[in-house]
Amino acid sequence: MAGRRRALIVANGEYDNAGLQRLGSPAADADALAGVLADRTISDFDVQVVRNETAHVVQAEIEDLCAEGRPDDVLLLHFSCHGLKDDTGGLYFAARNTRPDRLRSTAVPAQFVQQCIRQSRSRSIVLLLDCCYGGAFGQGVAVRSSGDANVLDSFRGGRGRAVITASNSIEYAFEGARLASDEPAQPSVFTSALVEGLRTGEADRDEDGWIALGELYEYLFDRVRERNPKQTPSRDIEMQGELYLAKSRRRRIKPSPIPADLAAAIAAENPFTRLGAVAELRRRLSSDNLPVAMGAFEALKVMASTDIEHIATAASDALGDVAVRVDSPVIRLSAPAGEPGTATLRALGPPVAREVRFEASHPWMAVTEVDGAADLTATAGEKGTRRGKLVVSGPTGDVVVEVEIAALPLPAPAPTPAPAPDPAPAPVPAPEPAPDAAPAAELAPPAAPVPAPVPAPDPAPAPPKRPNVAFGASDAP
Repeated sequence: MAGRRRALIVANGEYDNAGLQRLGSPAADADALAGVLADRTISDFDVQVVRNETAHVVQAEIEDLCAEGRPDDVLLLHFSCHGLKDDTGGLYFAARNTRPDRLRSTAVPAQFVQQCIRQSRSRSIVLLLDCCYGGAFGQGVAVRSSGDANVLDSFRGGRGRAVITASNSIEYAFEGARLASDEPAQPSVFTSALVEGLRTGEADRDEDGWIALGELYEYLFDRVRERNPKQTPSRDIEMQGELYLAKSRRRRIKPSPIPADLAAAIAAENPFTRLGAVAELRRRLSSDNLPVAMGAFEALKVMASTDIEHIATAASDALGDVAVRVDSPVIRLSAPAGEPGTATLRALGPPVAREVRFEASHPWMAVTEVDGAADLTATAGEKGTRRGKLVVSGPTGDVVVEVEIAALPLPAPAPTPAPAPDPAPAPVPAPEPAPDAAPAAELAPPAAPVPAPVPAPDPAPAPPKRPNVAFGASDAP
């Protein structure tokens, strides 16, 4: 039963101590490497990422990874951080809380990592070190090593173990990005080459469909030296047999031999017999058996270049059936500035013609290959149109697809509408009578008609006043 494939990526670029320079690459290293290692079509690792954690958290995760390893498991541990030395030359990996003057209590000792690896039951453990030893170089570019600390000496010993470092003990290992705040961080030179070799399959040097650990180191050595001659990756591999880290689509198809009767027809003196051989070879080109198809392809190439004209023309026409073709010779996309646009490109033709690889010409283009097709993601620039190429290559030829993505202008801000006037208060409706109340007209009796006012009669004239005849006389008649 095949064992598990587990990977732990330790990425520390942020540090609490002002004496440790901030690193831009570890975050990008972690994202890029985690993506390719977790891809089921490439490496199929169960990946865990520890970002900017304290030393005790990092140590706990390392010990868990190694202690839980079973004999058939493949374990991979990747460090992207500062590497520091104490006054005795001991190596430490910096964590977020690391203090350069308290390395033993605040950093991860290389000796601790070595002990965990040695005590693990796993027989296949790979340690990848993309670490620096502090300092800066140039205009904001961090360097990843200085001094004479020999990293490999800290991890020698043990079978079934492999250590690959970004540089040797006396060289600088450069980050891939400037630390300016307005520029996105890019993976380091070492890790970017590692990701590229696994993702594209270029690390498969013998093109057998698998990327072995030895092939991966040779690819890293050449690619890192090509990009930075001052940096030399180093290795210490003690394993029995080959350890395959990833699958590759760069599988070379070995042609099958042509059957004896068909080979005799190809070499016959009668041109009509050879013409019949061309027809049979053309039929074999469409076979699902790729070695059979490639055997026919190679035979037709010889006939197209050496036989008489009309037979050579027939052979060339047959070869045209398996020429690499795609469903779109030009891809035009558009997206807002800094945003991605996507498209799918498919290879056409018989199975052998669809056995292709896709390679982008610029870093702003990302390609994911799936069974003779590619999902393309292109990121628009700040303005204008970006132009690149997608090279589609296979055993029967190659073709170049033009890729363009235009940056869409930002939409004009919508005008701010004027505030609406306050609405007039709605009229208050009259209260409705209660449902069981009778109308007022039915409750009160009809009012009696009010009589017209009668004018008051004129007052009677007062009787004439009689004079008093004597004091005390009566006024009575």
